[in-house]
Amino acid sequence: MKESFILEKRDDGIGILWFDVPGEKVNKFSTPIMLELEEKIKTLEKEKLKCLLLMSRKEKIFIAGADVNEIKDLTDPQKGYEAGRRGQDVFEAFARLPYPKVSVIHGACMGGGTEISLACDFRLASDSKATRIALPEVNLGILPAWGGSTRLPRLIGLQRALDVILTGRNFNAKRALRQGLVDKIIAAEWLEEKALAFAREVIAGKTEKYVEKRAPAGAIALMEKTAVGRSVIFSQAEKMVLKKSGGHYPAPLKAIEVIRKSYGRPLREGFELEARALAELIVSPIAKNLIRIFFWTEEIKKETGVRRKVNIRPVKKAAVLGAGVMGGGIAQLFASRGIDTRVKDINYDAVAKAYQQASKVLKEKVKKRRLSKEAYREIMLRISGTTDYSGFGNADLVVEAIVEDLEIKKKVLAELEDHIDRNAIIASNTSSLRIDDMAAALKNKKRFVGMHFFNPVHKMPLVEVVRGKETSGPAVAAVFELCKKAGKTPIVVNDGPGFLVNRLLLPYMVEAISLLEEGHSIQKLDHVMRKFGMPMGPIELFDEVGLDVAWKVAKILKESMADRMAESNLLEKMLADKRLGKKNGRGFYIYEGKNKNVDPEAQKLIEVKKHLDISNEELTQRMVYPMINEAARCLEEKIVEKPRDVDVGMIFGTGFAPFRGGLLSYADSEGLDKVINVLRRFEEKFDARFKPAEGLLAIEKSQGRFYV
Repeated sequence: MKESFILEKRDDGIGILWFDVPGEKVNKFSTPIMLELEEKIKTLEKEKLKCLLLMSRKEKIFIAGADVNEIKDLTDPQKGYEAGRRGQDVFEAFARLPYPKVSVIHGACMGGGTEISLACDFRLASDSKATRIALPEVNLGILPAWGGSTRLPRLIGLQRALDVILTGRNFNAKRALRQGLVDKIIAAEWLEEKALAFAREVIAGKTEKYVEKRAPAGAIALMEKTAVGRSVIFSQAEKMVLKKSGGHYPAPLKAIEVIRKSYGRPLREGFELEARALAELIVSPIAKNLIRIFFWTEEIKKETGVRRKVNIRPVKKAAVLGAGVMGGGIAQLFASRGIDTRVKDINYDAVAKAYQQASKVLKEKVKKRRLSKEAYREIMLRISGTTDYSGFGNADLVVEAIVEDLEIKKKVLAELEDHIDRNAIIASNTSSLRIDDMAAALKNKKRFVGMHFFNPVHKMPLVEVVRGKETSGPAVAAVFELCKKAGKTPIVVNDGPGFLVNRLLLPYMVEAISLLEEGHSIQKLDHVMRKFGMPMGPIELFDEVGLDVAWKVAKILKESMADRMAESNLLEKMLADKRLGKKNGRGFYIYEGKNKNVDPEAQKLIEVKKHLDISNEELTQRMVYPMINEAARCLEEKIVEKPRDVDVGMIFGTGFAPFRGGLLSYADSEGLDKVINVLRRFEEKFDARFKPAEGLLAIEKSQGRFYV
């Protein structure tokens, strides 16, 4: 059996421990691999080395962390505790090897990969774009428990360590160096040579300058040296976590507790605290939900969007019709991934808006030091503008992002077809119009597909890839692959009113209007749904989307969903009062700079038809259960193939509470019998808009839950 760890001994006393799991694309710490490492350490203890380099033979992966498959089904806290202690023991044995150890990070270094690096004496990072370093455990509902929560604060200080651990964010080489996570950046082209040169520095004792850079300085250092200062740091960290998470995620708070109790204590006490915390967290429903979401995203990365194997034509050049906020956002996204992008609009003033939008997004990254000024210029140079179709002839993909008007779109699409290559794909960024209705304007309907981005493009991870009746498999697969290349999470949706996400959101938002007209305040509805775990309440969402956009989408969807919508003219009254939402500073809320307050004048526009005093639980059910009902219809109509796509769509398209596992995972946790009974009670009390869908009844009868 081939080994995963190979020791290369050199004549100068430097050893290289190569990590390369046979037959796998990535290096991961599974139980067999950890056992092999444990045995390897026993032989390394006997080696007469002056310095040891830990390196990976994988092209773009250093170590991807622990094998998450081994923890997803853990239900015994004792086994969780033992898993934590086992990893700690192996890494501590590695740390105690009787010579300096240097972790040479090239490619992704996640979780356990970062933790074994922290057990080394020094860390190097290559300047490759593939190099990313993180402790992402909180994103899985757990915490770094193989020594990471104990070692990192001792290495780089409390404040910086808390930022790394509590956010789970990943760092490129430059940011990792600033954080103190690595000691030096080396050229990827000469990785081994530069690593060996550093090892010679270590052997010569010329490393003091690297050690000095790790520790915090100035006021932060002074704070961390006193009990009062540390108390302030931990207090601020807790406030930040609670503000960001609403207290729904226990892992970050547990990590703070572990660090607070272990800081300044012997390592073994910290390890014990880590393992006990892991045991508690790893069996929780929240961790199980977050881990399942992780696996969903990994599945999607391996999918093509189509069932049969097709030749996927890569998109090397793209064009965008429409230079508004969405058009500019799409152009920026493509250009950032190395795709030359041509933007067209009716005049150059309009085209300039695309440049402005792209520049705004990129400058924010420069400001946060996530992008260099040189990279900013390179990306902007990939975007060009035009008022005709010049440059469209060599585009592999054209994305239409013009006004949401069917007749205008059809006219523009028919015109476009005469100016592009016969193999080019045409995609529409429509959010509510049918793909098949627009396809009627095209001669070649097979190459037409929906590519529904969510606003803002640079922040929202979901893209709905919409398949029309005549859309070809290669067109779907090409767009699906492009979405992944652009760092997005795509789901394939069959054509239908509102596709998936907007269709599910409509009953939620319409029901919120009904509740306003029953006398429930704007503040209360938003508070209840934020407490449920939504990133913002339904009324805030109206303002964020734009009341004009919400009204237009509702009007379109009403044609097919009138029986599931309560009648109301509130949005029309809001628009008549020139209230568009956040974009013009006036909606249900008034926006002044960063301040947002409910507008009393908007409250006066709400006509309270009847006063109903109901519990917060019933308020939540009134808004969420209709979404579950509509999701069952979408599955019945084959809008999407499986429950996973519904949950991925809602989590990544709307921010639906990840800790609940998604809309249908939440439905299963509630119990479908309960959901149906409550919907029937609402149907009797209000009207037929709450009638349980046939698809929901069928699922409850046949299998009792969405996931079996």
